[in-house]
Amino acid sequence: MGKYIDLHLHTAFSDGTRSPRELLEIVREANLVAFSVADHDSLDGYRAAKKLLVDDDPELITGLELSVSGGGDMHILAYCINPDDDDLNRAIDKFQMNRNQRGGLMVEKLNGLGVAITIEEVKACADGAAIGRPHVARALHRAGAVRTYEEAFEKYLGDNKPAYVPKQNFAPSETIAMIHEAGGVAVLAHPNIDAAFNQLDRLVGMGLDGIEIYHPSCSQRDTDWFKHLAEKYRLIVTGGSDFHGMEDRYGAVGSQRVPAELLAALKQRVQQKRN
Repeated sequence: MGKYIDLHLHTAFSDGTRSPRELLEIVREANLVAFSVADHDSLDGYRAAKKLLVDDDPELITGLELSVSGGGDMHILAYCINPDDDDLNRAIDKFQMNRNQRGGLMVEKLNGLGVAITIEEVKACADGAAIGRPHVARALHRAGAVRTYEEAFEKYLGDNKPAYVPKQNFAPSETIAMIHEAGGVAVLAHPNIDAAFNQLDRLVGMGLDGIEIYHPSCSQRDTDWFKHLAEKYRLIVTGGSDFHGMEDRYGAVGSQRVPAELLAALKQRVQQKRN
């Protein structure tokens, strides 16, 4: 029987719906040998999950998903970083402050459109996490302003929709450098989304270490192509379900059947970087 990992999981500390405790229970049932809580622009979910681990649990890999500018919805995953790195945590704190301010601006736009929603309702959906569009979408759904979560994006919050507010993302070069300074490796997340793989040549020149080739957005043909690109650019390969806990959003925990041996290659690249 094969052994598998899932290096792309989200909790309620970003835009997932499950608490770290709930996520850990699901991970245990999935019989994984390793997993990573890679929340958006936050290490709080990772820290909470780490405190809940017991001796026979799967290995928890430090993870983080950072939003970067330059090419649509592009994200870079950071693995094996030092979660206590001062510069990294200062950058995350600043980014979260910007996210919360953006949330307030989206609420103002919605109010201007005649939608009766408050920032307090959005904060209740965020439950202490930095505010993102998914939290605003949930608040709209709870308030009855839209029939479904998806409609909130289609009608108000999607790119270039009436209540959309651009996000102040990190620059790719500073993101990759920051990850390296924190002792980790930088991996391009879900390269199929918004054709982020078209940025590979530029990102590799900035020091990108890897590419996520196993993801619910990728067909087998996509995965084979990204594996070819990884060989071309000498990148490590990773993968995960991008689990958010919401129906019809990406995959179930462990659904991508990511081979466990990929973790050894990831760790080897981390060691090479540190040396």
